[in-house]
Amino acid sequence: MLKFFRKIRRDLLSEGKTGKYLKYAVGEIVLVVIGILIALQINNWNENRKDARMEIQVLQEISENLGEDILSLENDVYLNKISIDNVRLIEEVLRNRSSLPDSLLRKFGAVTFSATYTLKWSGYKNLSNIGFHILTKDTIRESITNLYETHYSFIKEREAAAKKTTFEYVIPRYLDYFDDLKTIGNDVGTSPVKLYTPKNFEALKEDPDFLRLLHYSEQIKQDNLYDLGLTLNQIRRTKRMIDIYLENKD
Repeated sequence: MLKFFRKIRRDLLSEGKTGKYLKYAVGEIVLVVIGILIALQINNWNENRKDARMEIQVLQEISENLGEDILSLENDVYLNKISIDNVRLIEEVLRNRSSLPDSLLRKFGAVTFSATYTLKWSGYKNLSNIGFHILTKDTIRESITNLYETHYSFIKEREAAAKKTTFEYVIPRYLDYFDDLKTIGNDVGTSPVKLYTPKNFEALKEDPDFLRLLHYSEQIKQDNLYDLGLTLNQIRRTKRMIDIYLENKD
């Protein structure tokens, strides 16, 4: 094709048809420019299709991660509520019972529970590596960024603070009230059960410091529930936004 165009230019020059040669040269340049523009348009179209496929894939992964996070954090909500119930039951028994029931040994052991929040980051990390530009909806991009960079970071900081308070302040003082500390149920796949036997059950009823530790432990769990509620609301909102977008893409 290039040889053909060169031959035409050569013939026009040899025949002295300068005017026609110039018109032909301009026309050839226009054709080249048009060809380049078409190639660029095709390339942009292919890139857009590639970005659209990657957008769907990464949003599907994030949605799956968020579904798992909801289940995980809902379980943490349940565990914190159980821990609060245990504290309140201990307080009730201390107020109303003259003897120590065996069932209370497990309740005493559950007071030291401290939640660990397990969150999935793979989809968000994948999105960060690919680039946030592939997300076509600003509201989805903002919601995802806010969830991971603000809410997830916040709840992990709160988890660390709760653990620090529990392990460095509550537990050392709390354990001083117990004589025998047992752990049972260590089979693979089962959660260990702590059994704490108090040194002096009767003395606990009148000990303000022990009651204060119980109240403090309950307050930590109440704060956990508040933090979990905020994060779960944001996760559900973001997941719903992503899922609706993906459904409309089908």
